[in-house]
Amino acid sequence: MGRVFFNTQVNIDSDAISNTTTYVVLQSDSGKTFMVSGGAQTVTLPPVADLQKGWHCTFVNGASPSGDKTLGAGSAIIHGTVKDGGDEVGPSTAGTGVTNVLIEAASQIGDSMEVFTDGALYYIKAASGTNTAFTTS
Repeated sequence: MGRVFFNTQVNIDSDAISNTTTYVVLQSDSGKTFMVSGGAQTVTLPPVADLQKGWHCTFVNGASPSGDKTLGAGSAIIHGTVKDGGDEVGPSTAGTGVTNVLIEAASQIGDSMEVFTDGALYYIKAASGTNTAFTTS
């Protein structure tokens, strides 16, 4: 039986979250992994009403960013928790939605966050090697 190769690079974006220009995440970005690096930047998530249940993407630090990356939903509809370096719960929405999640400049290579929707709210699940990698507002 022969091997089958797929174009797996199509789901990796090393450029969109690596600079200081605003990036608007698209419906078509579902399933994509964004490699995070570079300076401060605003990343706008699409309105959940425009997305199908199960839409998701992942943000992974390919290098420690030199500025905070702000992922915004436009309203307080983001819920979830972060596991920090001590395997403790870090920043949490504690059942109350937030508008923004920040990937802090203090985050390290390999820190990651999954974002997904049920069609009404956004949910995050993140893990970091430090206590200050992610914050919410």
